[in-house]
Amino acid sequence: MTGRVRALTLCAAAVLLLGPLDPGDAAARKSKSQLGEVIKASRLLYSERVPEARPIIQELVKRAPKAPEVRWLAAELAFFDGDYAGAIQQLDGLDDGDVDGRVGQTRGLASSTLAVTKDFIHKTSSGGHFEIWYADGPDEVIVDLAGDALEAAYREVGADLGWTPSEPVRVELLGKPVDLAAMSPLTQQDIETTGTIALSKYGKLMVVSPRATLTGYAWMDTLDHEYTHLVVSGLSHDTVPVWLQEGLARFEQERWRKPGGASLPPAEQQLLATAIKGRRLIELDAMHPSMAKLPSQEAAALAYAEVLTLVTWIHGKVGWEGLRRVIALQKDGKSAPRAVAEVLELKWPKVQRAWKSYLRGLDLSAGKPLAGRAGKRIRFDKGGEASENVGVDEVASAKARKFARLGGMLRARGHLDAAAIEYEKALAAAGTEPYVAGKLARTYVELGEYDKAIELARPLATLDEQDPVAAVTLGVALAAKGDDAGARDAFEQALRISPFDPAVRCGLADAYHHLGDGRADRERAACERLRS
Repeated sequence: MTGRVRALTLCAAAVLLLGPLDPGDAAARKSKSQLGEVIKASRLLYSERVPEARPIIQELVKRAPKAPEVRWLAAELAFFDGDYAGAIQQLDGLDDGDVDGRVGQTRGLASSTLAVTKDFIHKTSSGGHFEIWYADGPDEVIVDLAGDALEAAYREVGADLGWTPSEPVRVELLGKPVDLAAMSPLTQQDIETTGTIALSKYGKLMVVSPRATLTGYAWMDTLDHEYTHLVVSGLSHDTVPVWLQEGLARFEQERWRKPGGASLPPAEQQLLATAIKGRRLIELDAMHPSMAKLPSQEAAALAYAEVLTLVTWIHGKVGWEGLRRVIALQKDGKSAPRAVAEVLELKWPKVQRAWKSYLRGLDLSAGKPLAGRAGKRIRFDKGGEASENVGVDEVASAKARKFARLGGMLRARGHLDAAAIEYEKALAAAGTEPYVAGKLARTYVELGEYDKAIELARPLATLDEQDPVAAVTLGVALAAKGDDAGARDAFEQALRISPFDPAVRCGLADAYHHLGDGRADRERAACERLRS
């Protein structure tokens, strides 16, 4: 339910609670004023304008501390502030059905959130703009990294969009996907089906730790992505629809580490090329109410690719000034299609035709080698023993897949020479297959054949920035050859995906040390923590 609908529903509930009003009666006028303030505060909360709602709710609490709708608003404010126990306490003595059922909804969400976060500790980012909450334990090794990425996003996204939060942003690092389901409207099935790993909601960022996945994910870009959502919501008063929200967030998600908008990764290029050829593009309205509700990771990845190209195209026409105007027009009440059409000075149907013509003209050939990886990025860790053959199903050739599977079995038993022979057979059968080339490169490193490893791993790391295996392999091989700067770059790429791999943190510690980089101490501490 949107903030506007919930606020209107609350309006009706408040009228019932306060009863009919006689405009000639002083008490009635007071009640009418209170009703107006309740509705106003509710609308502000549900458009995530918490700093504006705060003084109104505080005044209501002074004037009518026992009124159910006021107590509910106070609970909501406590929830937005991260005081989940306080939110529950505010509702003591009220029935779940009070305030049109809002009491039960808030109590339930606060209770499930408290169950996940009750033992969390927190650390403030270096710039003071983010408070990062996490469970004491392994996630400690990524907290400073998260803070640094978010502070960079705060600067760059703020400059692009022209808005920054007036209060520190709460960030919650979660240990597993089920935690995200407990703390949001998403179900665990939604999360596992689409690979949803983070949300910006309730004025905070909720992000599942990369340690909950088998091979990591682009967690630092994801922090930037979710922060962009928060900025767009704050700037627009939460009026921007899913397709444009996601397009803006996708366009901005690399801004913390490089200038300009994000480029379309090769794996998503392949998805988009296939969808264009088969006329299977996902319509913008079908992305509502959330990308997390789409039927698969492949569908979600395709939708993200589409909206990234849409925002890239709009930005190419009107720049950031035009995109800021698109958001401002929606804040003022215009729909997203009308706002985009007005800024582009086109009718909406012509906007759609022009964008799709732009899509058909894109060079999407870089994605062909990654066809097997398209839409299959995040694999959640569900326990059990690790396997050397995770991802082998990406290999399209049955013959190559058979050799690669045998190579994995041999690697698991420590028979590296024999494993290399099987991977070489697989590569001969499949050509430049990324999965096989990555496994062979890793095996060459372990055999001390660093030049061969570099020859295979370097193009893989360049082709797919989200392949931590290729990046780590390249880093280890370059470090062994004495190329500290090259090793640093490779390990930093891996760090953005797989920060709990000791090889990444220890390799970075060594590279930073050799280069005189002050971050060596941080990485050494992480290395020792992960090895212990």
